[in-house]
Amino acid sequence: MKLYSETHTLTAADCNAQMELPLQSLVRQIIDAATGHANLLGFGYDRLLADGSAWVLSRLCTQMNRMPRVGESYNVVTWVEATNRHFSTRNFEFTTPGGEVLGYARTVWVGIDIATRRPVDLTTFTTLVEMSSDRHCPIDPPAKLRFSELNTVRNYQVQVCDIDSNRHLTTARYVELAVNCLSLNDLDKALPGRFDISFARECLFDENLTIESSLADRTLEAVIRNPAGEECCAAKLILIER
Repeated sequence: MKLYSETHTLTAADCNAQMELPLQSLVRQIIDAATGHANLLGFGYDRLLADGSAWVLSRLCTQMNRMPRVGESYNVVTWVEATNRHFSTRNFEFTTPGGEVLGYARTVWVGIDIATRRPVDLTTFTTLVEMSSDRHCPIDPPAKLRFSELNTVRNYQVQVCDIDSNRHLTTARYVELAVNCLSLNDLDKALPGRFDISFARECLFDENLTIESSLADRTLEAVIRNPAGEECCAAKLILIER
């Protein structure tokens, strides 16, 4: 039970303009697989909610050799790497039924008290600690993102459909806001290789966000700020030539 697996098939309705799985959908499937495994083992959202707590994604990275193509089936395997008082790290592998490795992902999760928004001690969930696996994940952990010069600025107002059950901007929407800093031409020529995203503050309904970005040498850097100018999220995407 230390490993959990899901199988998906990419339909035409779920693919992007390049007839591939969009990065934001990959992130949704990462979260869904993590949720399914956590629920199965008894430390999912319902268990934390009973204690007035909730899971929140702190950092995520993906490193893909290629994205699943329309009509293609693929497997998502996940496992818990380690857990301490403040964080739980969980990894993922994406493969085809024939054994081709499409890529990997790493995530860092924190439990928060819903009322105070402060972290909770994750070591109190004994099963979570016991589920740590030594299965290897060959990509680097999520990076600490610091950007000096971002030369493009645009705005976005948070809408109803952007909000999740924790009543803040969904993880996939953060990814979409970053990817939307690219053009179709960018993604026609290159595909997502390494992607890192980290979260510092919540974005809430009806807030007017500022998205600062730059694209150079096929590397996209983006920061999302709230109306107070505080950094809520930072993302970095390295594109690889098709």
